Amino acid sequence: MVAVLGGRGVLRLRLLLSALKPGIHVPRAGPAAAFGTSVTSAKVAVNGVQLHYQQTGEGDHAVLLLPGMLGSGETDFGPQLKNLNKKLFTVVAWDPRGYGHSRPPDRDFPADFFERDAKDAVDLMKALKFKKVSLLGWSDGGITALIAAAKYPSYIHKMVIWGANAYVTDEDSMIYEGIRDVSKWSERTRKPLEALYGWSLTLSPGWNAMA
Repeated sequence: MVAVLGGRGVLRLRLLLSALKPGIHVPRAGPAAAFGTSVTSAKVAVNGVQLHYQQTGEGDHAVLLLPGMLGSGETDFGPQLKNLNKKLFTVVAWDPRGYGHSRPPDRDFPADFFERDAKDAVDLMKALKFKKVSLLGWSDGGITALIAAAKYPSYIHKMVIWGANAYVTDEDSMIYEGIRDVSKWSERTRKPLEALYGWSLTLSPGWNAMA
């Protein structure tokens, strides 16, 4: 089952809003939220790199959280790691290669980077011994989730995506170019990313290949 949330307006704002997820309100789960509330952080070797992930909960239903551009588990999914039902779900939030704490290597953008992320995501969950997983993907993480579901359908149980897209229009490209200068972003948008990457954060020339 796939639920796709948001339209083109959401898509065009996805880069501007990529760092605002900590402000999204997620209702607190019921008493079951206290079940196995600790969040562990670790790295595991996957496809030649060390991928960082956070994990919480002890439920039978494994869920992988896939962040958007520049994002990580901690910047994009703090409320979900805290509030998703820990008795029903085992929740994993990952940092794609080159993002967050999955560095080195630094992020690069070959033509197949979404396919590479999809394989990394699936292979990470297999390395963690999950037999089947559901995906929650936001922005670029939503695109990665779509590709993972298409390429590895027997491994994906359910999926929810939002703010994702299948192609880029000329208007989209103009918007992306307009926000390339990170110094012009609001402090609220920049702050969590600067805490993660440092104050010299910039968008690389390969960034506009991201869709």
